[in-house]
Amino acid sequence: MKVFSQVLSYVFLLAVPFLVTVSAFTFGHLSYTVYLPGWFVNILFMFFAFRKLGYEKDLAIQRAVWPLIVSWALISVFAGMGPPPSTAKAWVALALEQQVRYCILILSGVLTTVGLFRLRETLTGNSEFRYAQIGKIMILIALPLFVANMIYWGFFLTEVFIKYPSQRTLGKPGWIQTVSVSFTVVRLIEVTLIYLGTAAFAYAIKKSGKLNPTACKIYALFCILGIILNLLPGNLPEPLATANYVSYIPAITLLIPYLMAVNLLKNAK
Repeated sequence: MKVFSQVLSYVFLLAVPFLVTVSAFTFGHLSYTVYLPGWFVNILFMFFAFRKLGYEKDLAIQRAVWPLIVSWALISVFAGMGPPPSTAKAWVALALEQQVRYCILILSGVLTTVGLFRLRETLTGNSEFRYAQIGKIMILIALPLFVANMIYWGFFLTEVFIKYPSQRTLGKPGWIQTVSVSFTVVRLIEVTLIYLGTAAFAYAIKKSGKLNPTACKIYALFCILGIILNLLPGNLPEPLATANYVSYIPAITLLIPYLMAVNLLKNAK
């Protein structure tokens, strides 16, 4: 019974990001009276699954991975919020929710950083520690860029859309476009660093023997693909335009650390 409940907890935790993504893009924005209760219930289920999967296992691993689990527990609210609005008018109508969305992403980014840094402390071998240190430096540089980018999307753009609800540039000061281009560059750097840092951590954990080599290869391939797609211009034809967009969705950039955490918790002794 214990083994079955742990397997069930493992499958559920792995499924959360995919269920959230499918729900967000299938149902779009739902009323907060619907998605908030569902979010709270999901957080409780994730908490119990974490406790069950981590029962009587290495406390250092549990301490390291819980911030990574919590990061996606917070992100799971997007199952009801849906993706960000595609027009300025719709964005303004849900302005407060967009600000909350990007505050949640900031907190999730910080929690992911804390979790990865704690994972580095569990790696004692010279070779794995070296790769983890490289990953730490990349994530450390990426975090302030990530936070700045979330502030740009959640607060700066919200104010711009409120003041200039039309999609046309007529009447908008030129510096707004300059800021927009600047934050595109910020995003390119930030997302690339997150993927590189995540791949370095995955390799370090694999070197320590705590991560399956096949899983490490999948994570590394995902990161490499994310980097390539992120660096592509956004004006490409479909499906490359959509793939480019998906590659820099903040929740997607935080996905692999979460999946690594779930697998580490499962494999912990």
